[in-house]
Amino acid sequence: MPSAIRQGAFVVMRGAVLFIFSLFIPALLYGQVKGTVYDSDTKQPLPEVLVSTTVAHTVSDWRGSFSLPASVPADSSVLLRFSHPRYQDTTVRVHQPATLRLYLKPGAINLNEVEIVAAEGVGLETVTLARKELEIINKPLGEADLIRALQYKPGVLQTGEMQTGLFVRGGKNSQTAMLLQGIPIFNAAHLLGINSSLDPDAFESVTLTSGGFAASEGGWLSAYLKAVPRATEPLTHQLKVGAGVLSSEVSYQRHLPKYKTNVFAKAKSSYYQLVAKAYEQLHRKDEQDNPLPDYAFQDMNLQVHTTLPKGSLSVALFGSQDRYDGTTDRFSLASDWGNRLLTARWKHRFGPTWLELTQGYSQYAFSMEHRRQETQFLDQTTSGHFSNLLFGLPLSSQGFIEMGAFMQHMKASMHSLQQDREGRLLNETAFREKLPISGLFVQTQTTLGKLTYAAGARLYQHEEQLLPAPRLKIGVAEDSWTASFYYDRTYQFHHQVNVLGINMPFDFFRFTSGKLPVQRSDQVGLSISKPVKQHKLATSIYHRWLKGQLYYANGMDLLTDFEQRFQPHAGRAYGAELELQAQWSPLAIDISYTLAYAKIALEDRHGRREWVYPVQDVRHQLSTTIQYNLGKSWQLSGQWFLQTGSPYTFPVGIIPAQGMTPGEAPRVLPAFERFNNIRTPIRHRLDVGVTYKKQHNKSTSEWSAGVYNLYNRANPYFLYFDVARKEDGTGKITARQRSLLPLTPTLRYTCTFDL
Repeated sequence: MPSAIRQGAFVVMRGAVLFIFSLFIPALLYGQVKGTVYDSDTKQPLPEVLVSTTVAHTVSDWRGSFSLPASVPADSSVLLRFSHPRYQDTTVRVHQPATLRLYLKPGAINLNEVEIVAAEGVGLETVTLARKELEIINKPLGEADLIRALQYKPGVLQTGEMQTGLFVRGGKNSQTAMLLQGIPIFNAAHLLGINSSLDPDAFESVTLTSGGFAASEGGWLSAYLKAVPRATEPLTHQLKVGAGVLSSEVSYQRHLPKYKTNVFAKAKSSYYQLVAKAYEQLHRKDEQDNPLPDYAFQDMNLQVHTTLPKGSLSVALFGSQDRYDGTTDRFSLASDWGNRLLTARWKHRFGPTWLELTQGYSQYAFSMEHRRQETQFLDQTTSGHFSNLLFGLPLSSQGFIEMGAFMQHMKASMHSLQQDREGRLLNETAFREKLPISGLFVQTQTTLGKLTYAAGARLYQHEEQLLPAPRLKIGVAEDSWTASFYYDRTYQFHHQVNVLGINMPFDFFRFTSGKLPVQRSDQVGLSISKPVKQHKLATSIYHRWLKGQLYYANGMDLLTDFEQRFQPHAGRAYGAELELQAQWSPLAIDISYTLAYAKIALEDRHGRREWVYPVQDVRHQLSTTIQYNLGKSWQLSGQWFLQTGSPYTFPVGIIPAQGMTPGEAPRVLPAFERFNNIRTPIRHRLDVGVTYKKQHNKSTSEWSAGVYNLYNRANPYFLYFDVARKEDGTGKITARQRSLLPLTPTLRYTCTFDL
């Protein structure tokens, strides 16, 4: 028997070796042509370019890369043809084996500059911003903001004027991953969500994916925002300085040909705190408390990209820091928060195969002191180490296969302290958590005629469980239209909860290694896109089945024992999206509409189910982006949106309660009937801007002027209630709305010096 086992094992091993060897036989017997295809104007990689010889063809992947067996003996030449609906057909003869870097010129139906353009042949589940689109993002408050620009795309909802982040297809903003070269930025919000720390100037390209995920993407539930560092493409030697209403900036970029290295660095800082201090000095003689809060933020990006003989090495460093102090005689809210991120990505080619290794570290931390009748102190830190390995190889001439492994180790710590007015300790909590996650993934793509099949799976090891996440996408590319159908399953192993239930970036992270449930989403979707001359019409429908969702009321105090308050719930999210991109040179219009439903199932003690609606249940959103070019120097732009209200929890009465301090007057506590019992008012706003560029001898100057909230719409920034108290302790509740930022003019000047 042992001899038979050894013989059987030998046969299996021999078969495996022969199979693996057979994959590389075409590369050994014949020449191999591989390379990357780019847009000649934007220098961005081009996906879905048809690369063909007389006997074989392939399609470039999302990186613009292709690998094609020449089917002729090595050391001979082969004729290659590159074709794409939006670019001029190009034919080249190469002596193979060869590695190409080809730039295609836009063809006759190339869309001109628009705000955000989806890649040709890709549905609304994917939005891509190339370098050119990032440069012309509108500046609603004089600040170019990536998050604000994406909020005007279909499927991405705004839940309030001060809500930052991306609420995608019924998901929370914490369920969208913001990845800088594969490493997550945990919280990119600045104060009140007016802008974020994601500076479009620091990225070469950005892609937001909300469906049809690749198996190499995972760990978040709803969407993935992937940012490519600016230094990954050749840079000119420039120094750029700018100043606006809120902040000033300086950036430096350079290409070092001797070392085949690109360097990009940028620093940005606000000076609102200087205005607040000047105002305080002006009113000090009036013996008034400082009416303006002290606030400041700083952002920093440092990137280095080096081209190696058979690959590249890219390193990026990102940091942001915010400080806020709103102390008065009656109320105090002081805090600091910020991000630290380091990521490195190494790419290498071994013949027809490719290898990609990504390593990174990310940290988000905040501290807060909140004083009203009692004082609360809070410190929280979340950090993680992330590793991802990807190996790919071509499958004959029709597709490719990629496989790899991933590991992440996240940690969170929190300390909370509550004191009364006399400084006596009322409550103190602390915890530390760890979350190790590892797994494998495999994905393959094959093109057969007009059909493209992409399938894969991601396998997680979480505690003692193995959790599979399969994905499937089928695409059809006709001459006059394209369509795609997809199914994907995603998991998320952490929950992000707002501390005070208000729109400030005080979020703490809890992991599913304890009592909290693993989040899961199963999504099916269908997208159809049809170009009509210079225009493009796209529509999409989707349905998501959710598990492990948490549900809590707005304004809820979540500082202590929040594990006890939450129960896992099932949910649904479904809707339809529509987008029209129209081009009449020099006018570009982008109109989008989103119909979305999000709901969570609550069960009572008798097992009866009731559907409730979370804050991201915004039913209708209509948005328009317009740009008009007046020659090469002037550009007019505008953005308008209309949105129905989001659910909000409002009290129906009051309850007098005695405080813990002896002799203290009874406190008024709100009485709630049910969660999210009202909806906020309809929101709409128009922002306009004008940009003037002038080319000098060795520099380029740019003036950007605009008006935020042109027709002075009083949108609700937050809701609150007043209580008219009576002698018997009862009272009447009156709803109030606070609106900020009326019609606000903005101005920004930028000058770029060619060195």
